[in-house]
Amino acid sequence: MAQTASKTCEICVSAPGSCFCVDCEQCFCENCKVLHSRQKTSGNHEFKESADSILEVKSKCTDHKEVFSFVCIACNVPVCVCCVTEKHNGHKLSKLKDTIAQLKTKIEQEILTKLNKTSGNVSELEKTCLLFNGQVETVIRSTIEEGDKIKSMVDQYTANKIASLQEQARKESKRLAAILSDHKKAFENAYALNNRKSSIEEQSRHDGSLIKVLKTLNEDIDKVEVCPLPKFPSVSYIPKLVKESDISQLLGTYELCKTKTETDIKSERRQPERRQPERRQRDILYQCSNCWNKKLRKAYTIYPLDHFCCCEMSMEIKEYK
Repeated sequence: MAQTASKTCEICVSAPGSCFCVDCEQCFCENCKVLHSRQKTSGNHEFKESADSILEVKSKCTDHKEVFSFVCIACNVPVCVCCVTEKHNGHKLSKLKDTIAQLKTKIEQEILTKLNKTSGNVSELEKTCLLFNGQVETVIRSTIEEGDKIKSMVDQYTANKIASLQEQARKESKRLAAILSDHKKAFENAYALNNRKSSIEEQSRHDGSLIKVLKTLNEDIDKVEVCPLPKFPSVSYIPKLVKESDISQLLGTYELCKTKTETDIKSERRQPERRQPERRQRDILYQCSNCWNKKLRKAYTIYPLDHFCCCEMSMEIKEYK
């Protein structure tokens, strides 16, 4: 079939291709033509001096120098009228013009089909990208909102815990202040009695009136009650062992379906995916270190933040079941 003529030498790709080799169907410049003609394998090749005759040459049968008129359907090559009676005798033929028209129509339809399909695929992929990005943003926003909600609950629980501690500490401080006041009064009374004793010792008389004064002092001393010191209050923090599995039970999760091309699907069919067995969460037994009260935390169950608290403190993990 006819091909577009080249205006440049196809060998050196620099000089003008003024000569055309009929056998090689290539354009040559004058220098490359000389070299081509000197080679043993191409010394007898025929050259056309005008590039304008390239289309005409390529549209002719090289065996009979006749114009191609038909296409051999069996061999899928153009043939001339002479070829029909020789190498292609008995082969099914079609007119060259009809074959060209059919090929053009087929190419046009196939290109149109490819354009429509690829255009639709591009549009669908763009929509899918936007949708997926929107889904990602939604999941991120939901995760942040749920995390903030849990943080708020933790902050509120912490504030309540601190307020409870401060209220109890205030009561204990008030009791300590009252006990301290009683001991200060006892000290002041004892100090006053000590001064009275010193004053009596300074007196030089030793008569019956002194005995009466000493007895009165002794009675007053007996009235001063010195209470033993109480068991002092104390407070300490007992940290709770928190693992990632505990946090994962508070937050929701997400499920991401990966992109799968036709090649991926075929590969999966040939070699099924080996899924790792899921790690089963275990039940946890908590115990209060003060009263030894026990509570069982069932796996895959969400509890209030203060559920595993006892005696105003967090319960400790005793064992995993």
